[in-house]
Amino acid sequence: MNKVIVDTSAWIEYFRPQGDAELKEAIKPLISEVRALLPGIIRTEILRGARSRKEYETLDDLLRGLTHLPVTEDFWGRLSRFSFNLFRKGITVPLTDTYIALVAIE
Repeated sequence: MNKVIVDTSAWIEYFRPQGDAELKEAIKPLISEVRALLPGIIRTEILRGARSRKEYETLDDLLRGLTHLPVTEDFWGRLSRFSFNLFRKGITVPLTDTYIALVAIE
């Protein structure tokens, strides 16, 4: 089965008590089958949006159970080149999205 990077907006919806039921049902098997991948930047975006220290700690505990995607020192050079190449082609992409795209490509 393929691994899937679940984006920040999907995780936020997943964690909302009244979040989209269809989305929650799509994410649940990704978690139970250990197919959901979590790049550090997405983890950071989720935790940054916590409304309290308690919510931060709860989310942090939940996210620890997912497969994290570490990056090496060399990744930053590849990310710089990838971002530069896109920009030179007139394609402006937020750095967080460029990071996620390159992690997914690699």
